[in-house]
Amino acid sequence: MSGRKLILFDIDGTLITPGPIPRRAMAEAISHFLGSSIELSFYDVAGLTDPVIIRNAIGRHDAKMTTTDGEIEAILDHFLGLVEQRLPPSNEVRVFPGAEELVRACQQEGWVAALLTGNMERGARIKLASTGLWDLFAFGVYGGDGNARVDLPWVARERAWDMLQESFRPTDTILIGDTPNDARVAQQNNIASLIVCRREESEWRQAIEAEKPTWLVKDFDDVPHLIKLMRGE
Repeated sequence: MSGRKLILFDIDGTLITPGPIPRRAMAEAISHFLGSSIELSFYDVAGLTDPVIIRNAIGRHDAKMTTTDGEIEAILDHFLGLVEQRLPPSNEVRVFPGAEELVRACQQEGWVAALLTGNMERGARIKLASTGLWDLFAFGVYGGDGNARVDLPWVARERAWDMLQESFRPTDTILIGDTPNDARVAQQNNIASLIVCRREESEWRQAIEAEKPTWLVKDFDDVPHLIKLMRGE
């Protein structure tokens, strides 16, 4: 790989940890809609878009229940209102070591750093605004921009053209994430992936390895090394 690249950064688990508030708020918003209390685990939300998380949770609660797009939007609005109310005062959002340095190092290489996340844009902004990371990215692709996460890299390349008048081939694109689904999405889009595995469970690492990420790392502590990997050195 050489030349100008499009680097697509996931948010949760990759750049930051937002703490438990967003997941609890999502469960609360879905519970309000259902009229029955539910809980969401890490595995219910990891690597998925917000609309898919909601549909999956409702399907687990009642496989026969159908939801309209308007109902999903209402749940999302309720959820994001709770996050907006609760997250900024909590100071629970934490930027992972090396994350900001990696974004800036990509920019110093002349590469385009953009967001690719399952969060809705409003949620992404809430999470990143307090950290100083929000303004680092040229643009973003969010959970509402495709039917599933696998659609988002293609949308990102289209958006790069719309926003920057630049065309990026799959071979010029790298997805940086933290879940097996991130690696799977990269494979399905024929793009490279840099996956960070911070969870200690061996099963989690094995699940990522099974999706054959281009590079699998345990953290972002050695940014120069990560940049060399992405250069193809």
